[in-house]
Amino acid sequence: MVQRVLAAVRSRYGITVFFLYLAAFGVAFVGTFTLPLLAIGMVLAAIFMLVPAVLVGDLVGALSRAANRPYIRRGTCPTCRADQGAAWEGPVYRCAFCASAFEEDGDPHDGPDTAVREAAPATAGPNGGR
Repeated sequence: MVQRVLAAVRSRYGITVFFLYLAAFGVAFVGTFTLPLLAIGMVLAAIFMLVPAVLVGDLVGALSRAANRPYIRRGTCPTCRADQGAAWEGPVYRCAFCASAFEEDGDPHDGPDTAVREAAPATAGPNGGR
């Protein structure tokens, strides 16, 4: 339960902070014309609140990784809770059922697929070799 809550918060944290800063910008912009002191105060508050926002994001990430690690060690997908069996091996643990991927430390893996792909011909360029 805790792992799912942390994963949900972690996946939406960045966009939430972005929209909070966007709303604060809107209030500060209106405040520039009505109450200039409000706009100055909001700019200073935004500057000083950026560090705690980044630290909270890092804390949520660390807690999410810590909640994912026991599932990875047991061979269970942290997302769908499906038992992976012998196919569950690192360095990137990819679920056979829901296709989510995790690194050894519990961090979700967003990188490219590690499957071997056939190389393109050397003459093929962005225009199809023309």
